Amino acid sequence: MPTRRLLLGLALAGLVATPLAARMPENRTAALDAAARQLVEGNSTPGLLVLILQDGQPIYERAQGLREAGGSTPIAMTDMFRLASMSKVVTSTAALILVDQGRLNLDDPIARHLPEFANLRVRQADGTLAAPARVPTIRDLMTHTAGFSYNFMNSPGLIGAYRDAGVTDGLGTSLPSEEAARRLASAPLRHEPGSEFHYSLATDVLGWVIERVSGQRLGAFVAERIARPLNLASFAFSVPAAHAERFVPVTRPAEPRLVLGLGTAPVRAAMEVAFPATGGTALLDPNRPFGTGYDSGGGGMVGNITDYARFLTMLARGGEIDGVRILRPETAALVGTNATGTLATLRGPGWGHGLGAGVLIDPAAARSRLPAGSWGWGGIYGTQFWVDPTNRIVGVVMTQTSILGSGPIANLVREAAYAD
Repeated sequence: MPTRRLLLGLALAGLVATPLAARMPENRTAALDAAARQLVEGNSTPGLLVLILQDGQPIYERAQGLREAGGSTPIAMTDMFRLASMSKVVTSTAALILVDQGRLNLDDPIARHLPEFANLRVRQADGTLAAPARVPTIRDLMTHTAGFSYNFMNSPGLIGAYRDAGVTDGLGTSLPSEEAARRLASAPLRHEPGSEFHYSLATDVLGWVIERVSGQRLGAFVAERIARPLNLASFAFSVPAAHAERFVPVTRPAEPRLVLGLGTAPVRAAMEVAFPATGGTALLDPNRPFGTGYDSGGGGMVGNITDYARFLTMLARGGEIDGVRILRPETAALVGTNATGTLATLRGPGWGHGLGAGVLIDPAAARSRLPAGSWGWGGIYGTQFWVDPTNRIVGVVMTQTSILGSGPIANLVREAAYAD
């Protein structure tokens, strides 16, 4: 019988296969390679990373293109990215840790923990304001049904109130959390809590709840309860400016259209970028990770692709990985279980929403090759992930091409992973 030392030597020499090594079918590898090349060579993004795991093992890993247009440095798997709304599932996980500990209840009214939100008003059909029929809850925050909005969602009748109140979307601010919360609480709700899905600052509010309940800044809580136990060294909400060179530079579409192949332009400082899906604009600030603002639970995290894939693998495995348990299995399952019924969600037909991510209900309606029950989300700076429980797959796509990266770019790659 071969000794362990002999087997290790043979493996290093390439003479035996690694035990249980997962494999991506050749036709799908070819489709993924073609998609990545098309996106880079077709001038949709300077560069992108793709990492797909099955049963926790890499089955596809590619770094395609450059860190920035006109540069010479290849994009790399160790590069840092602004995760934007891929922060949301991390913040939801942090809140669910408190639920498991009995320190937070999903049906708690948010004002129990944030008194600033005790006197919310909802805008009526005639434009007047009135107290909501019921108060928004922690569950409403996690499903984007609380009634809040984002400036870039450009909601009629609400965008003006947000601007008047100085509400920030969390992507470019130096405000402390207390002031950001006060401003948001002073603006009206868009709809009655629980009646609609509307993508919003709700996860920032959830982050403020976590801070009040835990007595820690959100970043410190995530570091202590998630990042350190899982060895996710890249996860952070703020980093020293000296580390800026580790980050992939941000770009935007050269033209304000959701169309691939039209080129990109650099975003080197805070600027308003067109958000064509709503006709609004998003304030992007590539230097936000190096600032002093509040820890935005909805969009403020940074990290690298391998750490994010490991975090997702923990959730996909029921809240545990390598003997480290973060959540109870039944609690972890809530992230990717539809909790919004038949409400229309941001991702469109065929999609619902769980406690932190979109959930695929009807692949045909969604025009997706993913199996029903898959779940995932993206971020405005150009990142997207998906978890496919049926095939035990975790996939992550990362660019820093804002607006297009999380949608048309990442969607093309994701669907290529399921090519016939």
